[in-house]
Amino acid sequence: MTRLLPAVGDEILLNVPHTEHVLARVDADGPGYFDLRLLEQPLTPRPQLERGALMIEFINDDGVARMHGRLDVPATRRGSSDPTVRFAHRGTPQLLKRREYVRATVQLPLTLVRPGADEEVVTADARALDLSGGGMLIGGLTNPRLGDEHGFALLVGDEAEPIRGRGRVVRLVGADKAGLQFTELDEAGRIRLTQLAFSMSRDQRRSID
Repeated sequence: MTRLLPAVGDEILLNVPHTEHVLARVDADGPGYFDLRLLEQPLTPRPQLERGALMIEFINDDGVARMHGRLDVPATRRGSSDPTVRFAHRGTPQLLKRREYVRATVQLPLTLVRPGADEEVVTADARALDLSGGGMLIGGLTNPRLGDEHGFALLVGDEAEPIRGRGRVVRLVGADKAGLQFTELDEAGRIRLTQLAFSMSRDQRRSID
């Protein structure tokens, strides 16, 4: 079953239109609302937050989605500095970007191998420069060629197990960079990459809309 709404424990962005994005975590949910713990202090004054139309942005099984709503604040709590707020949403999620197109600039170590019986290592010193659920830009290649097929192992953070898959070179960028389109990647790996791209792109797109 496709998951369209954020779940308890998910990190999301509270979007103050044309002003800022505030990182938050879903602490609880119910019919028509999410309780959000603000993980950073908003620059927007709390009274203005409580009066204005807001949005949340989050990742679901389709990609990056948005929902509109307002803070549902009882009169007795207005002006409170409590980091937990209740976001009352309306309507259905609006898909902003499909998960295969969620992209972030990164610097991640990458090992490439050329498919074959011996799985020859092409380079252990490559790096992913940007990535999405559908492909990545890789650097550190020697004479990349369009159509080359590579297996890859991508190391993500402190995780012991790399993300493994295969891809084809579909774009050349200078002498040692190439765009790799995934041809084999299991669903778990694709979801991990999409979540990583979303989480890393949050800070990269915090500029005012």
